[in-house]
Amino acid sequence: MLPANRDLQLKLTSPSDQLNTGGWGCRNIKRGNMYLLVTVILVVLHILLLPLYLYLTWHHKYWRRRGLITAQPLTLLGTYPGLLTRKSNLVMDVQRVYNKYKDKHRAVGVFVTRQPQILVLDPQLAHEVLVQNFRCYKDSLTSSYVQHAKRDKYVQGNPFWAAGDTWRRLRTEAQGGLSASRLKQGYAIWQQSGKKLTDYMTQLLAKQGNVLETRDLCFRYTANVMCDFIWGIDAGTLTPNMGQPNKMQQMATKYTSNTFYMISIFMASIVAPIIRLLLRLRFYPKDTDDFFSHLTKEAIALRLKTANEIQRTDYLSHLLKLRNEKNATHDDLVGHALTVMLDGYDTTGSALMHALYYLSEQPEAQQKLRMEILNNSDKDKGVNFDELCDLPYLDQVVYESLRLSSLIPQYTKVCTHPTNIQLNEQKRLEVEVGMTIMIPNYQFHHDPKYFPNPEIFKPERFDNGAHHELIKQGILLPFSDGPRICMGMRLAQLTIKSALLHIISNYQVVRGKDKIEPAGDTGFGVVLQGDINLEYRRFVQ
Repeated sequence: MLPANRDLQLKLTSPSDQLNTGGWGCRNIKRGNMYLLVTVILVVLHILLLPLYLYLTWHHKYWRRRGLITAQPLTLLGTYPGLLTRKSNLVMDVQRVYNKYKDKHRAVGVFVTRQPQILVLDPQLAHEVLVQNFRCYKDSLTSSYVQHAKRDKYVQGNPFWAAGDTWRRLRTEAQGGLSASRLKQGYAIWQQSGKKLTDYMTQLLAKQGNVLETRDLCFRYTANVMCDFIWGIDAGTLTPNMGQPNKMQQMATKYTSNTFYMISIFMASIVAPIIRLLLRLRFYPKDTDDFFSHLTKEAIALRLKTANEIQRTDYLSHLLKLRNEKNATHDDLVGHALTVMLDGYDTTGSALMHALYYLSEQPEAQQKLRMEILNNSDKDKGVNFDELCDLPYLDQVVYESLRLSSLIPQYTKVCTHPTNIQLNEQKRLEVEVGMTIMIPNYQFHHDPKYFPNPEIFKPERFDNGAHHELIKQGILLPFSDGPRICMGMRLAQLTIKSALLHIISNYQVVRGKDKIEPAGDTGFGVVLQGDINLEYRRFVQ
């Protein structure tokens, strides 16, 4: 019997209340299991990723242990994240480090992905690496790529990629055909190409008005010069077939642009070099190999057929000399020909384009150059080789253009013999064999400490041959310096100067109305982008 006291009544629960209470219990158990599962997964991930993390970061104390200040790297991306993310250019990544440390240190430790590297901040140290202590830095970073590009047979024959004794032999063989005396003997090639260039411009301007796309114009010219000089053949790039695609120009562009693009890919793949072998990466496309091999074979056959009729001092005559005296193979000859093409077509064409663009923006400098050319030009004979090389303001214009554009923005050397770097009066850094050291010439060229108002085109910076002294100081390095200075330096300068001689003496170059894209990211350097539409007005004395 229930007690009468109502305060002692039992509280009864309904079946639905019981179910609800049980549901909360089940959910709590499930949630607990889920948290446990997530915890287990995180622990497992940490265990699995820890070795990878350690692999990517254990080198980060490398420079600290050696007493060199370190630019703090990101875990996977290193000091230059743009190499992998492609969201920034290497030049800009280097610039951030350079700006932070340049006034405090001669060098700073950096990481290319996970590989330690030394970044030079002092031009005098750059001069030591390139010239004074060259015996300890004989190889370039590109030399290390050859072992992963074994399918590129013409890469193997190019001193740009070679190391050690192979580099010295290849350079000696190839450079013999680019001496100042041989270029002087072959100067008629540049005179003829300059005349073809202005004739082509005259016809094109008469057809479509005063505006010319200058990038295409410059590459047509360098293609014509290189084809004539290397193979003794008319490329047809400056013929009246206006605007028509040209096979020679197409293949030359594909060959050089692919080469520079692959350099950036090889740099990015340093985190896992085996990728280069697995993907069978190569610098020169197979079809350009075949094209230039066939072109070289045809050019040699034609020259031998007409040997008694044609006596030319050009690079082809040098190649035949190598074949006869050094027993050079066909592949050797093609490799040397492509070496000259790499130096004389793309970077030279781009340098000429930038020079014309800068002159269009600075009419006073352009007029000063024009007067120098006209005052030193014979009405009938024009300007001979020696006179062209001795025009001081033309020299200044070329060097200022090369400084401002900095088409090769950095040089990376490899330590080949143990050495050291004097960081300050008290401290030395031991440099091990295999260590790479980057010389950021773009940063030197654009540093207001060395070049006030560095983004302004001002050839007068180099009055009285000042550029020669700046080169000796390691400040101005458009062609690098030392024994591995650009082999095609004279060739490039002659080609640019000859084109400017013919264009500026015949035309006023004016900025067109079309917008020109500012210098931007190419993946390798920072140069003018898009169409370069400039106006060319006939100059009449």
